[in-house]
Formats: sequence, structure tokens, C-alpha cells
Amino acid sequence: MRRMSTSHWWGEEWRSFPGERPTETPADEDIVRRAWENIEKYRKRNGALRLMDVQGRPLAHVPVEIELRRHAFLFGSEVWEWDALIRDGRGESDRARAWTRRFTEIFNASTNLCYWTERPRNDASKTEDRQGEPRLENFAETVETCLARGLTAKGHPLFWSIPKCIPDWARRYDPATMMKFAEVRVRGLVARFRGRVRLWDAVNEPLWEAAPDHLAQRRWPHIEPISALADYIAEVLRWCREEDPEALFLVNDYGLEGGDEMAREGSDGSRVTPATQRRRYLELFAELERRGAAPDAMGLQSHTAGWISPAAQWAVYDELAEAGRPLHITEFWASLGDAPPACTTIEEKRKAQAKYVAQYLTCAFGHPAVEAFFFWGFMKDAILWLDSLSSHEPAPLYEAVRHLIGDEWHTHQRAETDAEGRISFRGFAGEYAVRRLDAASPIGRIFHLESNGPAAEIPVRF
Repeated sequence: MRRMSTSHWWGEEWRSFPGERPTETPADEDIVRRAWENIEKYRKRNGALRLMDVQGRPLAHVPVEIELRRHAFLFGSEVWEWDALIRDGRGESDRARAWTRRFTEIFNASTNLCYWTERPRNDASKTEDRQGEPRLENFAETVETCLARGLTAKGHPLFWSIPKCIPDWARRYDPATMMKFAEVRVRGLVARFRGRVRLWDAVNEPLWEAAPDHLAQRRWPHIEPISALADYIAEVLRWCREEDPEALFLVNDYGLEGGDEMAREGSDGSRVTPATQRRRYLELFAELERRGAAPDAMGLQSHTAGWISPAAQWAVYDELAEAGRPLHITEFWASLGDAPPACTTIEEKRKAQAKYVAQYLTCAFGHPAVEAFFFWGFMKDAILWLDSLSSHEPAPLYEAVRHLIGDEWHTHQRAETDAEGRISFRGFAGEYAVRRLDAASPIGRIFHLESNGPAAEIPVRF
């Protein structure tokens, strides 16, 4: 068991975790098959439309086209590179336009960055690195642009109890005063973007970090009593919900996948593994539930254990679903460095990465407890830039994910209404267009196929 004897102010000690390279087993094949069966069972709904004219008369025997426009399930990634282009004054450049076009071809959601500060990543989006000089313009620009393009914009993160993401000027004060500054920041962000940002990573990585009162004593992995974590997390969630009761707020963490090879000695002398952290995560949610302050969803970053098997992935979801809250995959990536040893060329590694990510995404989409899937660093691996401008090619990773979301998990069909103007179909939950094809040009209307609740006939007037 490894011990981290000194603190590292970067806060990225997780990079020391070894990567896993699983071999496929019959159990994994069963999980993947089950995931595909569940996609049909849980992600699709029976739809029933009744088409009428403006007087309410049924449109009988009318040819129509029905097409999914936007999944109810959230597929997204962070926008780090695009955010950096905006701050560098290149938000309208050909590179930025190409980046956003490729991003929106696949995703219906985005993780928009609003760090209080972020070190040592100097190109990160920092909202108040200097005291009294808040900078929200780039966060606002990425949010508004994503909304204009039909994406769900998520804010990340509101509060992160880690030295690298709390400004030096704030840490000069005693913990109570520092948290007053944090409260002003959190309330200000949530209030300003109320109704625009409806999903937030409210608290980031609490399981591995010191509570605000103990930042000066941090030694990673810093293991706090569950009650100490719940004390400050409940406060942050209270600030958030008082400013926007309708938004959804997550607690987000990492190091929940993998085995004993990731064991570390905690600051309290305990043996810390993914399994012990999963148990603590469930205890934390139970304690917050007891206090009436449960988060709306449980965030799993999913980027620290290398490439894990479908069976291991599914078991993590099964266990954490016991919290009774939806699971959000928040920061998934599969490093090319974890590709199987048999892959000796970069081309072979990219193909293996695409295959693995497609399988991982399928298992997540197929698990009924998972409600959203966000990548981290997707565009860096998915797009191969050929110069410093906009010339690029999609990598195998891009094509694999685009094929799943855009082709395999897409609903697009033609049919004809019956004598009463009715038509039935089965499709993925989300926003749809239904278009009449009996006119000189298609005439369309928008409707929604809800992901839960009883199926009901949807009236559509033309």
C-alpha cells in the first residue's frame, strides 16, 4: 500500500494511480449484451400521436416523417479548448468555429468551466483569481452559445475544497471568512445564471480532500469523517437551492473504479481503495439525505482506473445506485497510454481507444441508474488538428461516438396516419419533429417523448 507522505498543492495526486488493462471474459460479453437489451427497454418509449388540423379534425391517411432531434439523456463533454480560444480573443476564429461545429454534431450538453481559480493549469477558466476582480464573461459566452445551439449547459465547479482551486487571497483569511467569500461566489453564479444553467457540479471531489477547516493540514488522500463532509456540503447545497430551487446540483468524485492496486494510506491511517470510497460515498449521500440536503444526482468522474472491464463498470453502477439518486458520468476519458500492449502504433492505439470508449458508453447508456454521460478531454483525442488553424480530421474515437449517438441511438422513420389521424411508433426519449409529407414542402411540428411517466397520446395540430 502506497503512502503519500507530503501534500501536493496541485491536487492531482490521482495521476499516480496505475492503469488497468482488462482481458475480455464471457461475463463481459454478457454485460454488453445486457446493456444493448436495456437500451431498448429503458431508453426507448412507445409514442402515440394524433394529427389534427387547426379545427381539430383528424388528418387521415397523411404520410409523415418522425425524427428525434435531441435525446432526453445527456451526452456531453467539457469545453476547455474552446473556452481558452475565447479568452485568447479567438472565439470567432476558424479554429473555434470548426471546434464548435464538430462538438455540436455529436453532443446535446456541455460542461462549462467556472473555477474560482485553477492551478497550475494557467489556461484554465478562472473567475476570481485576483481579489475583487471577478471575470465571468467567458463563462457567460460559452453558456449562451451552447444554449443558442440547443445544448444543456452544465456549470463546473461551484465549490472545490482543495488548495489549488481556492485563490491565495481567500486562503489568507480564517476558514469561516474564506467560506463567506465562497458563499458570495456560489450564490452569485447560481443567481446570475438561474434559468440558463440548470445543472451544476456543486461540490467537487470531497471524498479525497480535506474539509475547508482542515485545508492547512491536507495530506492526500485526506480522509474526513462523513459528518465533517456533510457539514460543508449541506451548506453549499443550501446556498445553491436558495438561489435556484429548480436547478439540479451534483456532488462529483473520482477514484471509485478499480481494485486494490490503487490502495493508498489515508491521512487517518486507514487503507483507502475504490471499494472503501464507494462505501463512504453511499454513507455521505445517506447522511445528506438524513439532513434533508441530498444532492440531485451522484457524479462519477470515471477517469482514474485505466481501461476497466464491462463487468467491473456495471458492478460500480449497481453498487452506487443504492444511494437512490441518478448517476451522472461526469469526466470520462480513456487515455491512449492505457491501450493494450499489443497496440504498438498510434493508429492501433486510436482504434483500440475508439472500440473501448464505444463499449464503455454503451454500458453506461444501458444501465438504468445512469442519467447522463459527460466526457473530459474528448475533443483532444477525437479531432486531429493538422495545423494551427481549422484543418482537421476526425479520429476513430470521434466516428465511433458519432455513430452510436447519431446512428445506432437515433429514431427516424416514415409512416402514415390511420383514419382517425393516429400513428404509433417506438423511439428514444427526447425532443422530436413530426413532418407532414403531403404538401409541396414538409410542414413540421415539435413534440416530446418523455423518458418517464405513463405513455399518453400526444395531440399535434397543423
